[in-house]
Amino acid sequence: MSKRARTRSGRWRTFAAVAAIVAVSTGTAAAANLGDTAATAVRRAERVDPPTPVVVIGDSAIAALRWVPRADTAVVGFEHTLDLESCRRLYAMSCRGREGRVPPSLYEALGFHGSKYQTLVVATGYNDGVADFGASFDAIVRRAREFGYTRIVWWTLRSDVDYVSPGYIGNHVTFAANNQVVRDRLSTGRYPEVVLADWGRYTVDRPEWFVTDGVHYRAMGAWAASDYLSRKMAFLEDRACPVPTGPTTPLQDPCPDPDVTGPVADIAALYPVGADGVLCYEVGESRRFECRDETHLIQLERELGPGMSGSDVWALQTRLIRLDLLDVSATGSFDPTTTSAVMSFQRASSLPVTGMADRSTLDALGFDISAIVTLS
Repeated sequence: MSKRARTRSGRWRTFAAVAAIVAVSTGTAAAANLGDTAATAVRRAERVDPPTPVVVIGDSAIAALRWVPRADTAVVGFEHTLDLESCRRLYAMSCRGREGRVPPSLYEALGFHGSKYQTLVVATGYNDGVADFGASFDAIVRRAREFGYTRIVWWTLRSDVDYVSPGYIGNHVTFAANNQVVRDRLSTGRYPEVVLADWGRYTVDRPEWFVTDGVHYRAMGAWAASDYLSRKMAFLEDRACPVPTGPTTPLQDPCPDPDVTGPVADIAALYPVGADGVLCYEVGESRRFECRDETHLIQLERELGPGMSGSDVWALQTRLIRLDLLDVSATGSFDPTTTSAVMSFQRASSLPVTGMADRSTLDALGFDISAIVTLS
């Protein structure tokens, strides 16, 4: 196994163990009873054949499964490896991630993992542009076939978001377009082993699971993603759900498709989610373990003003729209209506009313300004 990944075996972890954590964390009788009920149900649903080995290769969004303390323990019911890296791309060279290294692309990572797995979960794409996305999809599928994968589970991207990827190559328009590329590929019938895990649609009414950029997970979102992955795999393998949908509900057998049922799980009742704010990283090539008080925000690299354009301006406009300060669609161009909206925000925030989205204004709007370049 590549040192870039960590392995978890759902075969040896039952929901009773998770319920025990909840019982200790909450001290409730309901949580303790949940452990008893779940343990009986899991024994009843035990598989005779070994579970399908799965590798999940993802970028900084789903990397919250290892960044948020213990969130990966909710991935249960199947043997799996989580290979999750910030700034990962599908085929092109990845960018430098927030853990201080440039990870291998998903295509390269497949080479590292070789033929040890039967199912590939692709949870990468927020750092990829439109131009080469189709070619990258084809390359990934070909590579997976070469290594004998029998199933590829492709996570869709959230597209109703503020996030702008490094280098400004990806934003909400890009993510929606790339989702459509995958759907169009699958509609041809040439990719029978590829199935969608429609995370974008599944979470459309759960903005509280995400930080302000709409892509990266809060603590609740990380646990919810683990829960979703467990249910999706149970559905695909025609197994019982590894966890119930609530503390007093029975296990569903067979497990329904979460993309059809929607987010039915009561995440806060099922798991010891904890508070937001602490993320634990593996820093640098040495992977030094380090926990920080940190919230993952959109990083901008410049102050913004009239006449400027780009994905960062679009992100600014989207934030202003969501604050009900801008009543037109985002265009990516800093026009007079954007200036007026910025002035309204500055006035309401007791900031100098200049119409320029300077460092203090962008900081107050909730952007990461640590890499900003001050306008002259």
